[in-house]
Amino acid sequence: MNHSHKINDTAVEGPFDISKWLELGLNWDEYLKRCKENIARMKSIYRTVSIPERILESFRQKGPMTIVCISEDWCPDCAQNVPLLVKLAEILPGTSIRLFFRDRNAALVNRYRTAGKRIVPTAVFFDADFNELGRWAGPSRKAKEWTNATLIKDRQVSDIPRKELDEFGPLYDEKFLSEFYLDSLDELSAAVGL
Repeated sequence: MNHSHKINDTAVEGPFDISKWLELGLNWDEYLKRCKENIARMKSIYRTVSIPERILESFRQKGPMTIVCISEDWCPDCAQNVPLLVKLAEILPGTSIRLFFRDRNAALVNRYRTAGKRIVPTAVFFDADFNELGRWAGPSRKAKEWTNATLIKDRQVSDIPRKELDEFGPLYDEKFLSEFYLDSLDELSAAVGL
């Protein structure tokens, strides 16, 4: 039986093997070059966000890790949390991150669904032997609750006027950088058992 999976325009042959996928994942610069939306937003959040020492210390206890991040550039939660994950990976000794677009990597995404859904962003953490340590799907619970109360208000996103969405973006980024990024980091820590 021949298993072939599409990954960033390259086929991965054979049964599912995360190490093969990692070889073909994107680094931060490659990811940004392939993005079409939210590039300036992601770069700004990457430059601005800082990770508290308490979080770094707890992650250091797990040793070197590899983070698989499944994302899409059109997603506001990805525009915020992907730069946060990249920054975390860069600061932690021996830790790397590989980025994948959800809609171009069906086999990988199907493997790491959350509650049966293809949620973005999704972060999956692996130890040095490629054992899964845990996974997280964003946004943080508090960010989701706030967004539902502030913007969604029992509507479908597709029913929200473009002007309202555009005005919400900067407010959401401000709230993320002042508060929600800490919630994401706490949830990420909990996901890997810290």
